[in-house]
Amino acid sequence: MTLHAIEITLTRTVEAVELKAAQQESSLPMAAADDRRRLVVLVSARDERRAMRKIWKRLEDSLPIDVLCSLFPVFPGPDGRYLMSVPMSEEIQELIRRRAAAERKTLEEYLQQAIAQALARDRSTRRAQLGCSLNVLLRTYSPEEVAAAAARRING
Repeated sequence: MTLHAIEITLTRTVEAVELKAAQQESSLPMAAADDRRRLVVLVSARDERRAMRKIWKRLEDSLPIDVLCSLFPVFPGPDGRYLMSVPMSEEIQELIRRRAAAERKTLEEYLQQAIAQALARDRSTRRAQLGCSLNVLLRTYSPEEVAAAAARRING
């Protein structure tokens, strides 16, 4: 069996006591990020899919899990993709199946397109927010002052 590192994104911050109890109950080694909303879990399994199933099985009642994502390798697999596991209710799964069928796509194709569109919307929104923030700054400060402040922040 291979050891897999899986990142867990939680729906909320967990307290140290809650994390320790989950670790003891699941017998899985875990490390938490400073914000205690992201964890890394080491799981022994034949492949990443089985590793993720093992995590869901052992931790779904102990921690507020939002998403599981393969952590290593840092780069996508040979097919260019990362493996993710997202919990969905039966109703949501059925809705996605119907929408995929209506668009004559496989479930995987439909989800891949939906995620790509959501990421594109997020990038567009962030660019628009940055543009608005810059407009506010440039109404008050000169471009040179803004650039100098940004350089100081970046260089520490």
